[in-house]
Amino acid sequence: MFQRLFEKMKSEPIICRDCETCDLNQEASTDQQDGNCFQRLHQREKQDLLRLLKQTGASLSPVQMQIVDEFLQSEGHLSSDYLQERLSQRQLDVSLEEVEGMLDLLCRYGLAQKVHLNGRGPWYEHLHLGERHDHLLCMRCGKVVEFEHEDLEKTMTKTARQYGFEPISKKCTIYGICPECRDKQGQNLPLSMVSPGEKVKIIEFNGGGQLRKRLSDMGISIGQEIEVLNRGGPLIVSVKGSRVALGKGLAQKVMVRPVSA
Repeated sequence: MFQRLFEKMKSEPIICRDCETCDLNQEASTDQQDGNCFQRLHQREKQDLLRLLKQTGASLSPVQMQIVDEFLQSEGHLSSDYLQERLSQRQLDVSLEEVEGMLDLLCRYGLAQKVHLNGRGPWYEHLHLGERHDHLLCMRCGKVVEFEHEDLEKTMTKTARQYGFEPISKKCTIYGICPECRDKQGQNLPLSMVSPGEKVKIIEFNGGGQLRKRLSDMGISIGQEIEVLNRGGPLIVSVKGSRVALGKGLAQKVMVRPVSA
């Protein structure tokens, strides 16, 4: 699912607006300014890393520096195997362990951070100084959108203090359906494709009387609204306040439609 996200991120432009650090020619195109801005930011981060390595008495091999450069040149959420694939395309033969080791080093030195979304990961993203953002995650296609919202930041701080907590770090991930997937909600889909946490309405069964009786004995009927709890093994759904397990083959024959929150 997330590989589609990574491919999409490679094709989408990186947007940098209202940057106070750029002194680029105002006649340059927006795309050129955005690209140059990120290049300068990534170059500063590389210089920070080199200073930190010197301060701590550490050093990196030329191959390790190429891994660092590849990460710094990429924005978005990256997995270690995706980064290894990018390096392979550049004719650099490195093991997955080497890539993971360098990503962990970048996290230790404050240039990257690990992100787990929907219980999966880790993915790695840049830890730009002064930047804080949250995530929107589409539970249908896996698309991730980063966003900043001042009111949300204030609300989380206020809520923490109401309970006597002094907030140190705050992260928010909102799970939902992206616009592209929402436009397709008029189409029915198999229950086996529904993500944990989603509520759906049962539309039809693709099977005969024996299948209907089996599902009816489980308390599952057409027109009913159910919630998917887990699909790691058998599909676990909440039906009338009880948990019910369905095999993947059976869940494939139950056609549903998402229910708006």
